[in-house]
Amino acid sequence: MWKNLGPIVALYPTPTVIVGMIDEYEKVNWINIAHIGIIGNDSILLSVHKNHFSNEIIKDKLAVSVNIITEDMLEAADFVGIVSGRKVDKSNIFDYTIGIRNVPMINISPIVMECEVTDNYETKEHNQYILKIRHTHIKSEVLDSEGNINYDILKPILFEMPTKSYYKLGEKVGKCWKLGENFSK
Repeated sequence: MWKNLGPIVALYPTPTVIVGMIDEYEKVNWINIAHIGIIGNDSILLSVHKNHFSNEIIKDKLAVSVNIITEDMLEAADFVGIVSGRKVDKSNIFDYTIGIRNVPMINISPIVMECEVTDNYETKEHNQYILKIRHTHIKSEVLDSEGNINYDILKPILFEMPTKSYYKLGEKVGKCWKLGENFSK
């Protein structure tokens, strides 16, 4: 039996990332974002509530880093999501390196994407930034023998909105474009 919950988004959990940027005063700012999506092989969408201080910086600088987080980063990652850069200096929360595109990259993050903002679709409460990935930096310890990301090792943190909980990625359950080869009805 189906139960209608109304118009809720039922696509959680989604990856949790820390987005890094440098403001007009050359100060680093971080924000925890879980409303992120893939929109092609080279672009992602980042949805940021308009009341966040980070919106001003993103609109001005048009460049951010997207840092994948792991369990050992979770407490600091959650902190940068619950305090505002308007009130708290978050520049010293993570050790970082400045990337090729002048964005801060978290040193302990296993994967960092340096991105350029190419478009912004505004809704009433959010900015949907279209980010073109310009550089992707990956730590070798999360790569398999063929150079692909091994998610069993990486175990990125996921966010689920209805219960406001974090999860680790679970176990692999099958191989895409292989499982269906023997399907018959």
